[in-house]
Amino acid sequence: MVYINGIGAVSIQNQDRLVIPDISETKHIRCQDPDFSVYIPPMIARRMSKIIKRAIASSKMALTDAGLEMPDAIISGTGLGCIEDTEKFLTAMIQNHETLLQPTHFIQSTHNTISSQIAMQLKCYGYNTTYSHLGISFGTALLDTFLQIKTGACQNVLVGGYDEMTPNYHLMLSKLNFWEGCFSGEGCVSLIVSGQQTPDTYCKIEAMDMFYRPGSTEEIEQKVLDLLKNNNLTKDDLDAVMLGCNGNPQNDSVYDAMTGFWGTIPQLTYRQFSGDYFTATAFGIQLTAKILKTQTVPEKACRKNQVHTPIRRILFQQHFQNHAHALILLSVC
Repeated sequence: MVYINGIGAVSIQNQDRLVIPDISETKHIRCQDPDFSVYIPPMIARRMSKIIKRAIASSKMALTDAGLEMPDAIISGTGLGCIEDTEKFLTAMIQNHETLLQPTHFIQSTHNTISSQIAMQLKCYGYNTTYSHLGISFGTALLDTFLQIKTGACQNVLVGGYDEMTPNYHLMLSKLNFWEGCFSGEGCVSLIVSGQQTPDTYCKIEAMDMFYRPGSTEEIEQKVLDLLKNNNLTKDDLDAVMLGCNGNPQNDSVYDAMTGFWGTIPQLTYRQFSGDYFTATAFGIQLTAKILKTQTVPEKACRKNQVHTPIRRILFQQHFQNHAHALILLSVC
């Protein structure tokens, strides 16, 4: 089996209680950063960008939470990578007429910088890779993690979803009506996924499936039924579904079309807490894991029908622009 044994997160939420942010004045909300000096020596941190510090901090939180010193592998998903450093490098290149450029921003502008910096801080020399496929980045990273453990290649994997949203990039997406009905967030969420259960395990990942460009709603529904059937389950075995609704009519129409399929199964959502960004899926997975462990559903997480305890099994459903879809089945241990 595959288990989630540790969680670490730096997000727009504080660590104590989930609340829906006030977006009356802005639709662009940035992270509530911890004291980075707890996780990274200040002399080292001063040359790091915010997203790298957040990723390292969330990774160390997850390792501590799992009681683990060193993972066998580090797998990351990021839609934009270190976009802030990329902007700084390009801006300096224009302002300085392509001369006298500082190398730091260029070095830290690549997408795989995040995984590399985590590995250097932990001194982890195992399998290290980054997936960058916009809204399906974390789903792909988690699928790789799932397969690494199922095949016995790794025993403990540090997997994360890391993204920042700069004012400039937020403005560019606004011109494309990307934020219609929703607001932007950002975050770094790390999970310790293992092949063995511990006394503090959050939940187990029973199965995963990813598919591309379904031809109809009926095809998506069949994929759900196939996933359940392959694990000797039916829809009646689901206590809830966690959906990637964000308030954008085009995005949510995919979930709305399946309302009849779900029937009385409670529907939960998470992006009202995290904001929308390319790897918000990671926030949703860690929230689902916490629901299964604590048997408590956060206030205002219910979209349709109330969840009743015991909560044994939740199906996580996510898509990006109705092209790339992911189904992740999580259950109590």
